[in-house]
Amino acid sequence: MEVIFRTRQLQRNYEDAPQATMQWGRRVGCRYIARINFIIATRYFPLLFNAPCLRLHPLRGPQRGKFAIYLTGRWRLIVSRGDTAESIVIEEVSNHYDD
Repeated sequence: MEVIFRTRQLQRNYEDAPQATMQWGRRVGCRYIARINFIIATRYFPLLFNAPCLRLHPLRGPQRGKFAIYLTGRWRLIVSRGDTAESIVIEEVSNHYDD
C-alpha cells in the first residue's frame, strides 16, 4: 500500500528510528515504525480491518472520517483513507487522553 505522510516530521520519524524514539520514547517509536511497515505490506485499506492487532476503528466527532490504530497504552496512530483503496494518509501520533 502507498503511505502518504501528512507532515515531513512523520516521514522522518518513520525513516529514522532514533528520531522516532526521541520524539515519543522507545516503545511508541518502535511500534510506530512497525505499524507503518505492516500497513505498507497490506495491499488494500479495507484489509487492515482484518488485523486484530491494529484495533483499527473509525473516529467520531471532530475527527470523523479518520481512523485510529492502536500503538501502545494510550498512544494511537491517526490515519485516513487516501485517494484510492491502495493508499493511506498518516495524519498524526497522539496520546489518546493527552496527559
